[in-house]
Amino acid sequence: MLAEEFVREARSVQPGLLPPQLLQLVAYQEAQLSDNAQRDGQNAEFRAAVLKVVSKDFSLGDRPLISFLLEQEIAFHENSWGIFEGIRLCGALLFLLAQVEDVGLLWEAKTANFDTMSGFDIQFLVGVGVTPTLAYLQQVEEEWAGDARNYLEECQQAGDFQNLERYCEGLRASLR
Repeated sequence: MLAEEFVREARSVQPGLLPPQLLQLVAYQEAQLSDNAQRDGQNAEFRAAVLKVVSKDFSLGDRPLISFLLEQEIAFHENSWGIFEGIRLCGALLFLLAQVEDVGLLWEAKTANFDTMSGFDIQFLVGVGVTPTLAYLQQVEEEWAGDARNYLEECQQAGDFQNLERYCEGLRASLR
């Protein structure tokens, strides 16, 4: 199956997700490349191709698929070192879709490993805006939400969100 066919099929079942047998085509499955090589997902190449197709023309209806793809990227990054383009692209797309409920998944991506903590843009978590995101996190009574809120407040004090509109424009331009 081609990535374009996969995306077309995924869009035909919106707002839901594809059946599990099709999702398996993009699901993270650990594979050992060699004794000295880093672990890579067997489906990483196809997942990247699907993500590229989605990113060319995405809408709120693509959110379940993008979220699923991000979950797979998180699983990959939790089992590896480094940060790769797929996790960043998923973060950028969810940022641009601006749904406050995605902050938990985006925080999970941010904290997947040491490299994602520094390389996954903190701005991805505040697509809906800093104030609404902090208000949402205040209502979530889970440990991760407190950690995310504290980190976002520190970033806000450091000025990381001062040019959020320009950041958003830059992301949109990079996807064209």
